[in-house]
Amino acid sequence: MEFYTNDFIEILKGQEPSKIILQEGNQTITAKELLLSSYELAYQLNQKGVNTGDRTIIAVKPGIEFLRIMYANMFLRTVVSIIDPEMGRDNYIAKLRQFEPQVAFVDSRLVLLNEHPVLKYIVLKLNHLIPDFPRIKNCMLITTGLNLPIFQKHFHLKKTALRITELPDLITGNSNDDFLITYTSGTLAEPKGVVHSYNSLNNSIKLLCELLIKNKDESIATHLPHFALLGINAGVSVYLWSNGLNAKDKIEFIIKNNISTLFGPPSDFLPLIKYAEISKIELPNCIQNIYLGSAPVYSSFLKRLITVAEKINIVCLYGMTENLMVCFQDGRLKAEENIEGDLVGTPFSGVSVSLTSEMEVGIQSNQMFNRYWKSASAGEIHLTGDLGRIDENGRLILIGRKKDMIIRGNFNIYPGLYEPTINKIEGVIESAMIGIYNEIKHDEDVILVIESEKLQNEAEIIIQLRSGQFSIDKEAIPDRIIFMKLPRFGRQDKVNKKLLIEHLKNQIL
Repeated sequence: MEFYTNDFIEILKGQEPSKIILQEGNQTITAKELLLSSYELAYQLNQKGVNTGDRTIIAVKPGIEFLRIMYANMFLRTVVSIIDPEMGRDNYIAKLRQFEPQVAFVDSRLVLLNEHPVLKYIVLKLNHLIPDFPRIKNCMLITTGLNLPIFQKHFHLKKTALRITELPDLITGNSNDDFLITYTSGTLAEPKGVVHSYNSLNNSIKLLCELLIKNKDESIATHLPHFALLGINAGVSVYLWSNGLNAKDKIEFIIKNNISTLFGPPSDFLPLIKYAEISKIELPNCIQNIYLGSAPVYSSFLKRLITVAEKINIVCLYGMTENLMVCFQDGRLKAEENIEGDLVGTPFSGVSVSLTSEMEVGIQSNQMFNRYWKSASAGEIHLTGDLGRIDENGRLILIGRKKDMIIRGNFNIYPGLYEPTINKIEGVIESAMIGIYNEIKHDEDVILVIESEKLQNEAEIIIQLRSGQFSIDKEAIPDRIIFMKLPRFGRQDKVNKKLLIEHLKNQIL
């Protein structure tokens, strides 16, 4: 078997061997330990039958084990997909069916709970969401985490003592080869798997690294696995925390670990802002930079953030799965400008932004994805679905969305993905999912409107949306369910969402 190298592996090799690059709770891993243990894992996996080009999915919580698996798959040169197991059942199965994985790395707890319905029922009674991970035919199952009693054929990934002291000679692979597939929300009939090469991802991370180095970032706190890769490439220490931590515990974590950098959508920061406002304090002075992305960043939110972060640099980032880094904008300047629309700012170096005759934003850069999985290669220009204009300073301003899409937190919610599943629930005539911006939360509320032929209550519907045959993405669970007759129009009697939104805005606001 031949083992491969790439830019990510070479950067890791160039790190100071004893440097701690990731801290997860009380566990740490150095650059050398990650490099050698990942190679040993790659060797073990190959002995089990994992080969170059195999389609591999990873459903493992962020942490040291996740990093080892990622780098091991780089050594093996497999095609990796990270499909969130907490999405709804229909959605998940559709994506698995399209990707046809040959190897699956799965947290053993997910497998156990889905093998034991009674145990799953008990956990659900405790108001926990249970990810649905169905059995996959003709797929090697590799479990991680605790070694639990699982019925289906699998082997458990055990941590072993390092036996090698240096890497053997490695082959340099083609940087334009398929590497990572990330599924965006699409339709159940045709999921969209965005295929990135080593080269496109590396170019995106280089831009972020330049930003971090310029702003003198030293340590990142995150709950997202890809920021661990970012930290490694930028030479910045990464600390993992649970996104479920309350604001007080997060503040203490930041101070204890001298965190200089925070990433996330506006909704991630709102609990910290509220805590600081109530406690009449500012965010810890060790924080040098806050990077906001993955959702619209409104001036009203920025003004609140600035009041508790007077000495912190705030940068708003705009990008998408197909092209990760598009524009950046100073958050303080954005809060001051009175502009109609969402000022997302100046394009990054190497990014060209254009507009179609219909004002749809087009992107062209060396970060562009290869194609959608099982589709032809992407064109030279990626049309984003966002509508916009470019001001006299060359800054991009978004003025709307061409697609019927709701953005909540850092998740794109496509109503057309979930409404067919919801419409299958007994008694539901038709459903409509809409987004209404909440000025208090600085995020969109997801409102599910159901026209029903029988009396139902919100709690019964929520239970069915969280688990079972009618489950949907946990990120798409509605904030509120309203039962009413849906307004319609045209010969086909389609739901008039524009009228529905106007009606509900008048009711809710």
